[in-house]
Amino acid sequence: MKNVTRAAAVFLYIVMLSFLLHFELTQLFDIRQLCLVLFGTFLLFLPGFRRGEDRQSYAGQLSSCALFASYIQTFILLFSVLSAETRQEHLLREIALSCRPVLYGICLWGIFSIERKEPSKDKEIPEKVPTQTPIPEQTEKRTCMTATETFEAYRKLGLTNREAELSILIEQGFRNAEIAAELNISETTVKKHIANIFEKLEVSKREQIKEKLF
Repeated sequence: MKNVTRAAAVFLYIVMLSFLLHFELTQLFDIRQLCLVLFGTFLLFLPGFRRGEDRQSYAGQLSSCALFASYIQTFILLFSVLSAETRQEHLLREIALSCRPVLYGICLWGIFSIERKEPSKDKEIPEKVPTQTPIPEQTEKRTCMTATETFEAYRKLGLTNREAELSILIEQGFRNAEIAAELNISETTVKKHIANIFEKLEVSKREQIKEKLF
């Protein structure tokens, strides 16, 4: 239902722009190009499809595939126009019409993408009680570190920018599917980043990642 509402909002916004900017709305729509973007979206989505993933993960993958498909199609159309013997007076028009798939891809991205699901407060509570009482200075440092300080601390441990972002989300209790939707990447890419984080920090569990800061 939320996707239908977003589709209606996107269409209404385009109609409003056509009215205020005085251009023909029909020039923006080409059913063949739109169908090709949709076909490309689902074709690119299939290799990463896995049963059992939640709706948020599927939506994040579809939104990324829609943009990717629209970029590929636009490049092919522009290449065809520029490599053909097109008259000079029609060239700019053909170039403009070839950019329509990008609009379709952006609209599909806005329709498929959904808001980040905030982790529940229960996820912020450690699953296991530490066997040792933390040193007071360490406890104060953990509670006072800002997100920026935490990010820089992970960078100093040898993580890349993306790996540091993932580490912060893992601290907050995000699951792989939620991380993929938040960073607009596939869940397979998330798993690869987590494997690299484990290797660089020499840990084997998610809850051990934060301990490396102290």
